[in-house]
Amino acid sequence: MERGEGESSTGRTLYSNANGRNDHWGFIGPGGGGAMFNPAINPADHENVFVSCDMTGSFVTYDGGQKWRMFNLRGVTKFFDFDKNDGDIVYAGTSQILYKSTDNGVSWKPIHPSPNDIIDIVSQGDHADERVISKDSILTNVEGIAVDPMDSQRLYLLSRKRKIDYWPRGRNQRFYMELSVSLDGGESWEVLDKLRFDLDNIFIDPNSPVDNRTIYVSGKDGLGVKINGVWGNVNLPMDAGSITKYVDGIDSITQEHLIYIITGKSYFNPGGGEDSKIYVTRNGGRSWRQVDFPLGKLKLEGAEDMEYRDIAVSYYHPENIYLSYSNLKFSQDSIAIGVARSKNYGETWELVWKDINQTPTENMDRGWLNERFGPTWGENPFHLSVSDNDPELCFGTDFGRTVKTVDGGKTWKQLYTKKIKGNGWTSRGLQVTTGYMLAFDPFDRQHIFMADTDTGLMESQDGGKSWTSATRNNGVPRHWVNTTYWVKFDPEVKNRLWATMSANHDLPRPKMWRNKDMSDYKGGVLTSEDGGKTWTVISHGIGEIAPTHMVMDHGSTTEERTLYVAAFGKGVYKTVDGGKTWSLKNKGLEGDQPAAWRLTRSKKGDLYLVVFRKSDDGSIGNDGDGLLYKSTDGAETWKKISLPENVNGPSSLVVDPTKPDRLLLSAWGRYGRTEFSENVGGGIYLSEDDGKTWQSVMTDDQHIHDLTIDEKSGIYYAAGFNSAAYRSMDRGYSWERIKGYNFKWGKRVQPDPLDSEKIYIVTFGGGIWHGPSRGDKDALEDIVPRKQLN
Repeated sequence: MERGEGESSTGRTLYSNANGRNDHWGFIGPGGGGAMFNPAINPADHENVFVSCDMTGSFVTYDGGQKWRMFNLRGVTKFFDFDKNDGDIVYAGTSQILYKSTDNGVSWKPIHPSPNDIIDIVSQGDHADERVISKDSILTNVEGIAVDPMDSQRLYLLSRKRKIDYWPRGRNQRFYMELSVSLDGGESWEVLDKLRFDLDNIFIDPNSPVDNRTIYVSGKDGLGVKINGVWGNVNLPMDAGSITKYVDGIDSITQEHLIYIITGKSYFNPGGGEDSKIYVTRNGGRSWRQVDFPLGKLKLEGAEDMEYRDIAVSYYHPENIYLSYSNLKFSQDSIAIGVARSKNYGETWELVWKDINQTPTENMDRGWLNERFGPTWGENPFHLSVSDNDPELCFGTDFGRTVKTVDGGKTWKQLYTKKIKGNGWTSRGLQVTTGYMLAFDPFDRQHIFMADTDTGLMESQDGGKSWTSATRNNGVPRHWVNTTYWVKFDPEVKNRLWATMSANHDLPRPKMWRNKDMSDYKGGVLTSEDGGKTWTVISHGIGEIAPTHMVMDHGSTTEERTLYVAAFGKGVYKTVDGGKTWSLKNKGLEGDQPAAWRLTRSKKGDLYLVVFRKSDDGSIGNDGDGLLYKSTDGAETWKKISLPENVNGPSSLVVDPTKPDRLLLSAWGRYGRTEFSENVGGGIYLSEDDGKTWQSVMTDDQHIHDLTIDEKSGIYYAAGFNSAAYRSMDRGYSWERIKGYNFKWGKRVQPDPLDSEKIYIVTFGGGIWHGPSRGDKDALEDIVPRKQLN
């Protein structure tokens, strides 16, 4: 029977929305654009594939990658694994929780730790990482799972444990690995062993007795095995370096259990020292054979050895090996990256994916990333996955793409984007871009700009249906194309706009400034007089800066526009002649290198400046505190406004358009007293007297990124890093969660200018969502924020 639209292999309805979702939310954007990992192919249904990314989103497709549904498991998903006997059962592991789905990933249930053992979930740090607090006060990191191929109810779990005890005079912590078993599909668990090794992988010898399994564990400390209840080390090849990847399979003819390993220096082991090598054992490690010698013959004599990034085999056909490689120098000026394949246990190899310098492999169809940046932007795959039963089917993921081959590498198809005839590119649902805002052309609402990190400025001419790069050979300095922080259209002059661009991405996240001198930041301000077709740099006079925000004095003349720009680590720059000249306006700002982040201009012309916090250690009351300032004289002088008590992480501010002394401030929490504490000092705060006094109006969410106002409707919006966006119908006094949207890291809500019932939600790593401003009350959500796990 042929499968119907949106049905699983068992006929279950998996999604109701044409874009692959289970709700009324959609998305806009070109697709892809960020690192993707861990492709996993359902052995019972080759069209059902899962992929994760490092930006907390996970994705599932039921049609081989034609469209994808994003889902949220509270953090980065580290692995997926399947029940080989039931195609509807899949497991997913995040750092803290092991989940189980019995409906092909439509819904998820935590099975370790048990929901009954969870007493709290606290959100901590600059990325609002969720920490599961259990009754025993042991912090658990899930590392790997093995599902017994002969007994689906038998699961083996490898986890990393950290026990923390607080004493009157200090703190004590103990680390160890734990191997547990479940005999009822994850409903209950029994601890088998405690191990003191650094491990992250587990698999079963399928030839061992079902009631006395031989279990292998692997990691940086090597390869261990438990046989007949006794642990031992597996001897590795004498010349093997650090091991970066283990995979296994069962020879369908000899029934031997094969284990392949990659050793030496690689992307995941840059300090590995030794050259990359591949070995295989058929006898549990008693002997090993190096299988990559034929690959070494492909390089130019005297050139450096290749680097091996990942290896994958077909579980029931392990003679079929796929290998991600780089640094294959085969002539003086040609270096290749891609995928090699062997059909005979490594006796011979073929380069089935070969990007040469900036020329993409001829056997892969193009996507917008190759078109715009060339193949070295995505690089060779981080991870590969081969079907257990069909060795011709392989998926790969890299810095920006997910791709597959169905013919053993003869051809490759990208699965993250598709071309709109006569226009640009549109996402298939694999949304991994980070954005800052959308800018809508006031003279043409179909014309939109999307300000992104890494992929720079994107442009749509058809109302967001498709997108192209807006920074290609059109005046933007090459080293500025990485990130666009803000775009501003002139509301009175058609085709005139300004943009702030930088080589420094992801501000204001601490990872970008923690170990970097802000004086070295690169970027500047540009203008366009032809709607963004060409750009001209207008900030030459102030040198390189990282400009993160811009506002305009709407009372200035069209001939001599007044603009204000926040430069992270420099302060505030002002121009009164449309950008011909600039001056630094920092009088009254405290400290060196002020992390100027956001500017707000009220209806009566007052300016407010948010200076971002420059500490992430939980401290307060020092020179790392964030600050809030006001200027009533066009930035000539600034006066500090006191922040709410215990707040030092302001992130955005809005001024009530009907009452200029009424301010709403969002704030980022800081660390609490212990690893078990919720962050403090974050949320949303309201002042009715221009910042003289503040009242808290929301503290349940400690990590609010941006506040916005829909001036037409008077609705206030907020978004943050706790899997939620909010709306307020009473000008900020109370807030309700917008149901259906639950991507972990949200940044900004913007009203849809073409549809008053719709909003856009800009995210940090999940693209841009588009959906009902009231939320979808009937949405089938993957998770809901915070503690509601059951």
